[in-house]
This record gives sequence, C-alpha cells and structure tokens, in this order.
Amino acid sequence: MSTHDVETGTPAAESGSAAARGGTSRRRLLEAGGLGLLGAGVLGLSGCMGDEDGEPNAAAPAGATTAGSGGGSGSSGDSILDKWTRQKTAKLGVDLSFPPLQFKDDSGKPTGYQVELTELMMKELGVTPEYVETPFAQLFPGLSAGKFDMLGIAVTILPSRALRGDFADVPAFYESNVVVVKQDSNAGTLEDLATAKFAVLQGSSQAASSGALFPKATFNEFASENDAATEVAVGRADAAIFSEFSTSSVLGGNDDLAALPVPPLFVDANSYFMTQDDTKLRVWVSNWARYQASHGTFKSLWEKWVVPNTEKFDLQTAVVGINGNAETIGQ
Repeated sequence: MSTHDVETGTPAAESGSAAARGGTSRRRLLEAGGLGLLGAGVLGLSGCMGDEDGEPNAAAPAGATTAGSGGGSGSSGDSILDKWTRQKTAKLGVDLSFPPLQFKDDSGKPTGYQVELTELMMKELGVTPEYVETPFAQLFPGLSAGKFDMLGIAVTILPSRALRGDFADVPAFYESNVVVVKQDSNAGTLEDLATAKFAVLQGSSQAASSGALFPKATFNEFASENDAATEVAVGRADAAIFSEFSTSSVLGGNDDLAALPVPPLFVDANSYFMTQDDTKLRVWVSNWARYQASHGTFKSLWEKWVVPNTEKFDLQTAVVGINGNAETIGQ
C-alpha cells in the first residue's frame, strides 16, 4: 500500500529489496524536528493507504450476521476468531500490487513486509490464510459485504473508515511522506517552499492535505506520479510530494531529483482493519501486534523489506517500536 493514490485504484510506483542493515540509530518520531504534524497524519492524512474510496457503506447481504453478532462469522454468532480456529482457514482481502509491502514474486507467490506479518499471525493461530485479491478501493465494501473475514493488509487509520469497521489498536507500519525537489533547487527547508508550486498525484492524500500545510503555495494535480515528478524535473513545479515508497522509485528513475533533507512532511499510521464490533478479534489482533512490536518483529521485517531503499536515497523512515510507538531510522 503510498504517496499512493491507492484507494482510487491507481497503484503507485514502489520498489523494494530484501536486505537488512543492523545497528541502525533511531529516535522517536515525535522528537524529530518538523514532525509535529504526526498527529494530523495519523488522524487521516493518508498516504499509501490514504484516500477514502468514497463508496457508501455496503449493506449486509440477506441472511448474513451483523458485525455485532460475529461480523459475518456465520449463524453461530461467534467471533470470526472462533471461526478461524474451528475451520483452520482465514479468508483475507488483499491488494498485492504495492511492493515492498505486499506483492507477488516471480513465481506468483504473495510476499513482502505485510504478507510476512500476516502469515506470522495466522501461524500463531494454526490457521491457513486464503487471500482474496481485490482492488484496493473495493476492499472496504468487500469486507462490509462479507466477501472475506478481515483485511490481510494494514490500511491508514482514517476516522471515516472507523465508522465502517474496527482497527487494531497497534499499527502494523508507519508511512512517511517526502518532499522531492530538483537537484539544483535553492530550497533547503520547508519554509523555502512556502509559496512554491507543487505537483501532486490527482486524488491522493497529498493533494487533499498539503494545502493546509502550505496555505500560500499552489498545487497542480497529475494523473500519475511520473507526471508529477516530470513537472519538477523540467522546472514547471518547484516540488512534489510522495510517500517514502514512491519516493524511492521516483528518485531511482530521475537523476535530476532529490529528497528535501528534512524530516517527513507527515506520517501515516496503518493498522489491520476488520468488521465492526467483533471485540474478541480486535482485542486478539491488537494483543498480537503489541507483542510483535515489543519483541522487535516489526522492526526486523521493516529493515529487511523497506530500509535498504530508504538508506539508498538517504530518506527518513519509521519503524513500529515498543508498544506501537514510531521510531525513526535515517537522516
């Protein structure tokens, strides 16, 4: 999952590699200069899992149980968690088009940071995951309609989504959003871009939220991130805003561009999303996530899948630390 205009069904260009670097220095995100905007990002300035799909809540199909009586777990009225452990199978909605988070390898097998996490969760339960591939924008109505039991990937904790389902209490990953400028740009700080011309992805969270962060700037929206990057490269725009995953791809394909050497513009929290009012499932998934965070699982997998690219381009990224706190790596 960017910035990515993922909920409109337009995958962002992302890249990832499987390598890890030990001994990385880190500090809490809230201590990083310029990250006072973290709270705003967590409350809905979405990136990779960013923009609301805009579809109305899907009504439950006739005969289906309500979320409060088991969230689609069947006529027994028990928790989906009970259904999984009884049937030894979990039907999970996923979009596998966002490397390095979740994608298919050359053999077609699901892989990536998020897939490894989900499969660890299912192994804990003794359950086999059954992935239901669904375009990102359709994951939420699909969950409401009972096409799968839970999302098998984490998504941005938009308050509007919380009206339609429940998030695990501990994030599965944080997503930084980066300002990209031309290599020879005179801008060295965010203040230097106060009245700049920005290029952003059409319909993205960057397009929706950046105006509030740069009220005197102007913004032009483009159909693809490559188009937005080109605007900066040729000098028609002063800067563009991308998620850390897209930034790695954009910088890898444009030698004329560079990341502004400042902390992320804002950071999104992304958590597992499930049917509403299945308290047993939400509490267990939250407990599992908190345990993994405190034992370094999130950090280890993030360093394997994400950090190699962020280090390559000297980007700051965030790992899920103890009790779900965000900790930065880089810059």
